[in-house]
Parts: sequence; C-alpha cells; structure tokens
Amino acid sequence: MLLTVEGLTHRHPGQSRDVLHNAAFSLARGESAALTGDSGSGKSTLLHVLAALDQPAAGRVLLDGADISRLSDAAACALRRSRVALVFQQFNLVPALTVEENIALHARLGKRFDPAWTKELTARLGLGPLLQRYPEEISGGQQQRVAIARALALRPDLLLADEPTGNLDETASAEVLRLMLDLVRETGSALFLVTHSPDVAARCDRHLHLSGGQVRAVPA
Repeated sequence: MLLTVEGLTHRHPGQSRDVLHNAAFSLARGESAALTGDSGSGKSTLLHVLAALDQPAAGRVLLDGADISRLSDAAACALRRSRVALVFQQFNLVPALTVEENIALHARLGKRFDPAWTKELTARLGLGPLLQRYPEEISGGQQQRVAIARALALRPDLLLADEPTGNLDETASAEVLRLMLDLVRETGSALFLVTHSPDVAARCDRHLHLSGGQVRAVPA
C-alpha cells in the first residue's frame, strides 16, 4: 500500500468532540479514491493531516511504510515539495508569477520538472494561450486549471485534491478528472480527492464517506 491510515484521531482546539475518530483506510499505488461527507464532517481536516499540514492527536499516516504524521516542519515541507501534491479550493497561485511559472514552480522545487510533460499538461488543460498572463488576469475556472496543472507537473506519488473540479464547467471538469486518473494509471501514484459530486465519486476506483469521524466504504 502506498498510503495507510491507522486509528486517526483529531480534535480542533476548543472543541469538545473529535472531528476524526479512529479513522482508518488504505490506498494502493495506481488507485483513486473519492471522499464525500456532510459540510463540517472533517473532509478538509483529513486532507490536511494526510499532507502533513496538521498533526493528529492519535494514530498514524504511513506513506510507503514511513510514518509522516509527526514530521518536523522542515521534513513535512520536503515531503510536499517532492512526493505529495495538493490542489486546494483557494488555488494558492503566486500572484507575481505568470501562469507558465506557476505551473512549473512545484516541479522545479522538487527537482522533477519535465518540459515535455508540462507542455502536454498545458495543452490538455487548454492553458497554452494563457501562459504569459498573471493569475489576476484570468478567470477563477482558469486559475483552478493552473493549480491542477501545477500539482500534476510534479508527477507526485500522492495527489490530494479538495473539490478540484468545483469551479469548472462540465466539459472542463471531465477532462481534469480524466487527467488526474490518467496520471495515477501511468505513474503508479495514488489520488485521494474530496468531492460533493456523485458523478466524480463514481469515476474513482473507490468511494469513501466520512461521518462521525470515521471513514467507511460506499458500496459500488
């Protein structure tokens, strides 16, 4: 298994209940999983713990057998720079960089920049005409595609995405999801995404649901 989550428990400061309670699941290389759940159920919190942005109160997150749940800040940054990529709802593009520079940023920092793969990504996401523009000069949907291209350019071992198609129309959403699933199949990485869309969840290998702090499999 590429990703193994064991007994994960987490509580926000000042709250009386666990947002994650003994959550457990695993994800193999080449596999995709969609996570659904009610608003406030802890989906984004789980993503943050998987990305080593937050540390759980209890439990472990294993990536290739190594516990990443309690890394130092420096080690967690190194992990995200080279092996784990995230797509957030807020895009988090760098305003001072062009679209082209934003797309290449993560892969360059992780020393995994591949010009041919980056060119393919920009073409498939329809970003070619926008490469010399800045984030403030393009629409929200276009910024979302740039954020996705930046994550995919790294060819990460683990791709984490929070509503990655939420700002896209139906056609663009389908292409973006296909790109992410293609990456999983082609590189042996894994995709874990949060979504409210039953259609998106149905296209992934597995559908998981977060409720009461625990992750349960949804029958196909």
